[in-house]
Amino acid sequence: MTTSDDRADNSARNAAIKLVDSALKSGRIVQADHDMRVDQLRRAQTMQDIDIAVRDLQTPPPAAPPTIAPVPATPPGAQSPTVIQNTGAQQWPLVNYGPGAGGVGATNLTATTSKAGGRAIGGIIAAIILVAVIVPIAGAVIAFVSARNSFPDFNGVGPSDDTTYLPGQPPGKNGVNVLTVDGYNDMLDALRSKTNGTFVFDAVIYPRYGVLEVPTGTNNRYQNFYWNGESLQLEDMKGTTDDGQVDIGLVDPQTMVDCVTTVHDRMDTPTSWYVVISDSFGTGPQMSCYASNDFSESTYIIENLDGTITYDSDAEVQPTPAPPS
Repeated sequence: MTTSDDRADNSARNAAIKLVDSALKSGRIVQADHDMRVDQLRRAQTMQDIDIAVRDLQTPPPAAPPTIAPVPATPPGAQSPTVIQNTGAQQWPLVNYGPGAGGVGATNLTATTSKAGGRAIGGIIAAIILVAVIVPIAGAVIAFVSARNSFPDFNGVGPSDDTTYLPGQPPGKNGVNVLTVDGYNDMLDALRSKTNGTFVFDAVIYPRYGVLEVPTGTNNRYQNFYWNGESLQLEDMKGTTDDGQVDIGLVDPQTMVDCVTTVHDRMDTPTSWYVVISDSFGTGPQMSCYASNDFSESTYIIENLDGTITYDSDAEVQPTPAPPS
């Protein structure tokens, strides 16, 4: 447990970010949670801030070994009962589809049932199974044939280009790159159309999509919007925040692209790059540009909206903040 007096350093921040990256890759957290935690860690001032952001991601204790049901004593001469290990898995039911195997109360169907009767019963069972299999398939085929005329005509166009383009790189005909001047402006136009403004509490922008926390107009409540490069969709996620509002319409898209390009180009074999635009500490809007690779290595830069660097994870000496005007 850390205290609020322990100051955070770069090595602690980077180690915590690696832990968050690992949790995302293993499926323990989702992308939005990852982005929020990384943003918190980049801005952490104390070791306690770091501890709070990753405390629940620490390795859990090993699970207790499976238990084995006790076996009752077997009287001499009696058949030993079957032992089933309790592994937590679903046990398949034992279903007796055939004649009894003998014993008290068992019926000797072999002696009382003719071979013809057995064949008849087998035929009935086979017919039932055949109907159970054929009818659903036939129904699905009929439904498909009936509905095919209502399918849209895509004129031979295949699925959208799923290439992840470099910062500032124009996408292909069916591609998306929000981290370009045109891509960013398209997102802004969609936000204006939906909300009549460009204010957000937080904007996380990747090459292929953007996630926006948009104020609802009541207290500090927000609702999430998802931009996929073509349409802006309202998501189910809602919440409250203490962050300040940011007018992302004031962001120079080229400055944003240059910031992400810097971290992308200095990272060895980058696999992820994005920017977070927010005002988490009430000191004014900032852009946090981040890049990482499959080796859990990462680098990031924090800039003011005019491009002035306020923090660089790779710098041995941090920039001196400009005096307040």
